[in-house]
Amino acid sequence: MKSLKYSVFALFAAAMTCMLGSCKQDLGQNPPFDYPQEGTSGVELPDPLYHSAFDGDLFLDGTLKGTMSTYTGESPLFTTGQAGEAYQNQDGEALILTPDASAMETLKALGSYSIFMWIKFDGTNKESTGLFSIGNKSLEVGNFSFFLNNGNTTNPSQFFFKGYMKATGAANQPEAWFDAGDDAKVDGMANRWAHVGLTYDAESSTFVLYVNGGAVCTRTCTLGALSFDTISGICLGAFPSQVGLGSGTGWTATATFFTGAMDEFAFYNVALTAAQANALYELSK
Repeated sequence: MKSLKYSVFALFAAAMTCMLGSCKQDLGQNPPFDYPQEGTSGVELPDPLYHSAFDGDLFLDGTLKGTMSTYTGESPLFTTGQAGEAYQNQDGEALILTPDASAMETLKALGSYSIFMWIKFDGTNKESTGLFSIGNKSLEVGNFSFFLNNGNTTNPSQFFFKGYMKATGAANQPEAWFDAGDDAKVDGMANRWAHVGLTYDAESSTFVLYVNGGAVCTRTCTLGALSFDTISGICLGAFPSQVGLGSGTGWTATATFFTGAMDEFAFYNVALTAAQANALYELSK
């Protein structure tokens, strides 16, 4: 299992006192999970809100409680992953993460965030395909969406990363787009594993996009700390409006589902530093 790999790796890379003393155990989960606290460089990593290794199941660990299931209710499919197994998403399918009541309140005051995962896109050049979204029943795009877009190119291995956030719990309901053009373009992604992530630092209102452990583009906005008035759930592999977690019949409702594999999903309520993003990449590859 990848959790065992984490423990062995961290023992090799970090002081044993971290593993035996300071590393948190999953709250009430069985078996317990030793969160990877340090990468190969000794950089300390925070505990995730949610994490799934997708090792043959949809088991969630992290500091928040929740359940994960497929959108259609069908049994999930798994394939060979970046390490161990990975979840295999297909057209018309997605994963739904349902936080419990306490977790919902924490997520409503999210502030900053980091979302990281390994993806292996099948190379189909689609208009837009959702990777991760926090849904809101009254919003088509949701409170927050991180997605792939083909950028009107016909190159089957060229994709652009984009993002959207709307702080519905703040005055005037401000919104921000992460649409960095060619700076967020990644070539050669088709049918290859890539570790991708997006961080948002509320203090500086700064987005940073990471691919394979390195920052590839940075943008700033004026959104500040994220807060949401309501959350309908979290989805991976689709936009909220496609899986009943959002409203509207606009462009996201006609977008396509992610067709490919996902591995080592991790979601934080802090903006990981560049060193931490690289350490997470090194730990999970």
